Amino acid sequence: MKLKNIYLFLIFLFLLSCKGEEDSYIYPSVKLEFISAQTDNSGKIISLKTDKDSTYQVENDRTSSKLDANILQRIVCYYSTLSKATATENATAEIYSLIKTVSPTPGRLASGAVMKTDPVGIQSIWLSGDYINLTLQIKLQSQAHLFHFIETEVTQSNGVPSIHLTLYHDKNGDVEAYTKVAYLSAPLAKYIQQYPNGFTISFSINTFTEGVKTFTFTYPPATV
Repeated sequence: MKLKNIYLFLIFLFLLSCKGEEDSYIYPSVKLEFISAQTDNSGKIISLKTDKDSTYQVENDRTSSKLDANILQRIVCYYSTLSKATATENATAEIYSLIKTVSPTPGRLASGAVMKTDPVGIQSIWLSGDYINLTLQIKLQSQAHLFHFIETEVTQSNGVPSIHLTLYHDKNGDVEAYTKVAYLSAPLAKYIQQYPNGFTISFSINTFTEGVKTFTFTYPPATV
């Protein structure tokens, strides 16, 4: 897949958060995780799907968020479960706060485009369900930072496809004034469909302190 315009994924990091409660609010027993939110035709979140394929109908969304309509969108979410699943109904949940993630489908850099790999700090990176999740530290001041997951090559190792991704990050000449956390989630659906017998992914990220670091994941992950 050729990306005609890498800048479609421009993200204003300082405008991502949608909060439904004051920071001082003491939540009940809640979960914080990367999760997929299904919306209706108005953009209202109607259900949450975890990376372990549990589904919760959203009984109450304290953020009153409006996302893109009729899609399954990746978010980071504080939520609590209200009821357990039955034979005829899904479990229910209440959302307390959420942040949208950067989740474009990985693709090739368009011909003639310049690869940008401005450094980031890596707080965490891991494979979960059909996604590679990243929590990054970004140094910024006022400019919009752009992100993408660039597929640089696909090779074979002992008959197993090996996909090589690089984090695209363009800080747009921004001043490194303060640090903010950014949440990214790389969907693997197209690779799962293309390579049903499994594959490996090498994910390279340019960092502030250690230069380029590469993380390797195997899909599906080995079971214990």
